[in-house]
Amino acid sequence: MNQRYKGLTLAAVGSCFWGASGTMIQFLAPVFIIIYSSLRSKMWPRRIDAISIVVAVVGTFILATGGRFDQLALSPLACFWGLIAAFSEAINTVLPGKLFKKYGPIPVIGAAMLVAGIAFLPIYFTQPMPKLAPVDVWVIVYIIIGGTLLAYTMYLSSVQYIEPSTVGMLGAFEPLIATILSVSLLHADFGPMDMFGGFLIIVATFMQLMPSRNPIKKNDE
Repeated sequence: MNQRYKGLTLAAVGSCFWGASGTMIQFLAPVFIIIYSSLRSKMWPRRIDAISIVVAVVGTFILATGGRFDQLALSPLACFWGLIAAFSEAINTVLPGKLFKKYGPIPVIGAAMLVAGIAFLPIYFTQPMPKLAPVDVWVIVYIIIGGTLLAYTMYLSSVQYIEPSTVGMLGAFEPLIATILSVSLLHADFGPMDMFGGFLIIVATFMQLMPSRNPIKKNDE
């Protein structure tokens, strides 16, 4: 696989340039959603949710350090952008709820993408334009329509029908697939400790779907 198609594959799967481990940190998005929901409703999270947060933090620590207290297995930049990606995904899931009810998902998402596109225009004018083959153009068109427009419209529209925490869990499959493809196609470094840390984060994500026998208690009870 030549460099051009490696780059296109990397963009298509949405795998960040920090590597597979940084991508796995995006699984923390449901954890941020749980914390936000608990603070907003002034109610304690379920016991299983609290346990899942601890498991996710341990998994993130293993990914970031390789299980050693005296070093970072990931660069600080990879950890930073992985956490920012997870936090942004959580905001992206819970923030537009009222706007969707008032205006509908398509106008809101369209306006958001328009603003984002305008914000990135300076990069377009300052970076050299590569020579694109016809297949490159079609891949970019797919990323725009299939991987961005349709994907985010359907993903965020689901917030109207199911809980944000569940939406966040389902959205966690994106970094999972990105990690698998980046390891298998791009040969990204992902050792046994990385696998274990990623496994803990995945387990924490699915723990949030488990029903709880105990009712949720308010903070003042």
